[in-house]
Amino acid sequence: MTDTMIKASQAWVDHGTDQAANTWSNAQFHVGNLAQVRTTGISNHKTWPWVQANRYLLPVDPANPFAPDAQATGEPYLDVAYFHPEPEVLQPLRDNLRAQVQDGKNHWQRPDALNMALPSFTRIALADNDKAMLDYSFKSYKALKARTFNEFTGLWSLNVQTNGWAVQGLAKAVLALPADHPYRAEYARTLAKSLKTLKLLQHHDGFWGATGKDSAATAMITYAIAAGVNAGVLDRATYLPHVQKGWQALLTALDADGLLGWTAARNSWKPASAGDSAGFAVGSFLIAGQQIVPLTPGC
Repeated sequence: MTDTMIKASQAWVDHGTDQAANTWSNAQFHVGNLAQVRTTGISNHKTWPWVQANRYLLPVDPANPFAPDAQATGEPYLDVAYFHPEPEVLQPLRDNLRAQVQDGKNHWQRPDALNMALPSFTRIALADNDKAMLDYSFKSYKALKARTFNEFTGLWSLNVQTNGWAVQGLAKAVLALPADHPYRAEYARTLAKSLKTLKLLQHHDGFWGATGKDSAATAMITYAIAAGVNAGVLDRATYLPHVQKGWQALLTALDADGLLGWTAARNSWKPASAGDSAGFAVGSFLIAGQQIVPLTPGC
């Protein structure tokens, strides 16, 4: 499994498009790339140069300075700070999140904000012991949930990939928060409720997808289930088979070079094809692998 992770990350480095841009998709790849490094000890030495080229900045639109997509870049900055703890690496992210807390308004309009913004809010707040920031992000989550979450079905609005974004972000928050934190308990409850339904929507071939197979949705949901098992919020016996089936499906989406295909566009209903790949899907594949490794010793 670890060899496959190395191969998949290198394949995107070798063949991926628009890799220099400071975008949410590239950010998600670099989150996965560093997960691969932390898991395997093998680095392709691409994330730190990307972060430096960005000058540690978020790709903020002045007309919408608190857009979650721009804040997604903060997550790989947080991860790279493990290796490069210089204060300037996280300062722009800190400044942006603190300004949003001071603004006080709700800027999370779609469920994918739970992946784009919630992990950075949670981790910065914990690092800085900033209760106001934790409270603000929890309030934003509650407002988003009230508008876009179906309490009866356990699903978020739009499509299966949208649900994948939501559960991936919730799982990251659950992993980051202390086990006894009340916000963790709420995130874990919602995560478990969503995954209880999503496991029933897994296709016979192991994929999830809105219109056929989607490696992005599959990687996100596989990650969320594996993380939920590792965090102790999901029953291992019930959910591990879905993790294993999802991972095996993802392996069939890799071409001979290790490039992940069958990636549907973000929140799209358009079917994917074998040649469709994207950095964000590769990133989710890699963080899924990171969570699966401790569940399958010796793989």
